[in-house]
Amino acid sequence: MKRIAVVGAGIGGLTLAHALKEHFDITVFEKGRGAGGRMSTRREDKYAFDHGAQSFTVRTRAFADWLEPLRHRNLVDEWRGPLVTVSHGKVLGPRQSNEPHYVAVPGMNAIAKALADGVDLKSGVDVAPITSKSGPHTLVDMEGTALGDFDLVVSASVARHARMLFPAAGKDAPFITDAMRPCHALMVAFDQPWTEDWIAARVIDGPFDWLSVDSTKPGRDRSVTTLVAQTKSDWSRHHVDIAAPNLAPLLYAALKASLPFDLPEPALLKAHRWGAAFTETRQRSGPWLSTAQGLAATGDWTATNRIEDICLSALTLAERIKAA
Repeated sequence: MKRIAVVGAGIGGLTLAHALKEHFDITVFEKGRGAGGRMSTRREDKYAFDHGAQSFTVRTRAFADWLEPLRHRNLVDEWRGPLVTVSHGKVLGPRQSNEPHYVAVPGMNAIAKALADGVDLKSGVDVAPITSKSGPHTLVDMEGTALGDFDLVVSASVARHARMLFPAAGKDAPFITDAMRPCHALMVAFDQPWTEDWIAARVIDGPFDWLSVDSTKPGRDRSVTTLVAQTKSDWSRHHVDIAAPNLAPLLYAALKASLPFDLPEPALLKAHRWGAAFTETRQRSGPWLSTAQGLAATGDWTATNRIEDICLSALTLAERIKAA
């Protein structure tokens, strides 16, 4: 059986691995502590935060069909409630929403966990750049430890990581010129329920772009309030060199200033920096596969930042790999 290495255990990499695991010997390598990527859920004491993707929509029959087994297992549910706009200290709205918003239950990482079931996932492994120009490839980590021989190696991460992993891919590889924009996420918890009638807000002024009341999502603990406020990319770009913990008090002060009501003393206050949150490319290349080189790549740079498009891009690559 052909051996395939997938480097990156975000939603795209795990979607790909899940689609291929019955046909190939799959190993997924993840540099971080666990699976999920932008679909991660961060737990701090008794509080949980979806500090990456807040929700997702369904616009195609293909994605709806792919989600159906997850919905049947009660791992996906609709997030219902008013969306508003916050501008200059006022709450305006509710905003008109033309499509339902869905979340994973009990946290956004539930989908990643389900996809990782039955897959050989190795966390905490930083795969070294591949310099060979054709497969099979012998992978090693950054310390030189052998990871195995693979007929195909797939980068399932941001374009920057694909460039680092495949330095010999050639100038025509679609991830060579793609750029990404940063974002910060402020996580705030209060030991009391949320009392407003809205669940999320678009923020017009100040550093924030979006505010989610995570504790209003299905399957979450509603006896506490958990907020995730995500910054505008331009603001994050100007503060990218400041450590996230140092930004947390500054961002919380800005959040309090933007809302027309008082916030209690937080039980927990954290900030996280996403170095590559949004892709800037306007024309999407689709997933990349070079059978001659034994290399392939998928990720949000191949489609859009939407969860649906990332998953569909990975599924497209899976079909191309099976056909090849």
